[in-house]
Amino acid sequence: MTRTVIAQADLGTKAHELVERVLHGEMAVVESAGREQIVLLDAVDFRLLQALAACATDPSESDAAVSRETRVLRSYLAADISLGKAAEELDLSRFELQDHFRRLGVPLRLGPSSIEEALDEIAVLQKHS
Repeated sequence: MTRTVIAQADLGTKAHELVERVLHGEMAVVESAGREQIVLLDAVDFRLLQALAACATDPSESDAAVSRETRVLRSYLAADISLGKAAEELDLSRFELQDHFRRLGVPLRLGPSSIEEALDEIAVLQKHS
């Protein structure tokens, strides 16, 4: 993930630029006196990071008790659903989700691994075209 560092004193004059950079996949770090104070992330990246943390810390928690993102990521990481199906369930395009996963270091499973997964991919593509 590309990282932009900005001094807290420059935050006011560069806020618009920072927002644009974050919306395009960068992480912005605001520093004061050489110490990191805050990190700005794209909202989807933030929700996916929360879901990844939930997957890692309590994988046994029931699907009813977790966020939609956590449920989808669990299914994707367990290879129960494809990247396209995960994207559909998260209201993203396959390419958007792929970009988020790349930035966050989530393993990409590209291409179907079964006939059922291929049919799911086709259905998602037909739905969004």
